[in-house]
Amino acid sequence: MSVRKRFFSLSLFLVIVLFLSPFSYNSEAFEYESKGKRDPFVPLVGAERPTAARLADITSIEDIRLDGIALGAKGEAAAIINGELIKTGAKVGDITVVSITKTMVTLDIVGKVHELKLPDEGGRKE
Repeated sequence: MSVRKRFFSLSLFLVIVLFLSPFSYNSEAFEYESKGKRDPFVPLVGAERPTAARLADITSIEDIRLDGIALGAKGEAAAIINGELIKTGAKVGDITVVSITKTMVTLDIVGKVHELKLPDEGGRKE
């Protein structure tokens, strides 16, 4: 093998190693930092709603939004309240989930019992 071919092969090898090494040996995990940017999963239009992060601080029924009810095959049920999944008997802050049915969730908030009903398909509460 001529000196010129060896030099070319070695040069090509070094170029490949130098260009690919930052990508192949970078073991840092990617972590998204919002730094004040909006959450891409929150709608741009619509009324501002309570967030799940504040669910533990709620002391009034007016601040609670029943988003849905999930029923399992074995009879277990969970309510989606302010975007957070909560099962029967769960306690979050001053809220305790007393019971969950197909259309209604019963909550105890600071010793007072409240019933939240899902709206019917037309958007009206029953």
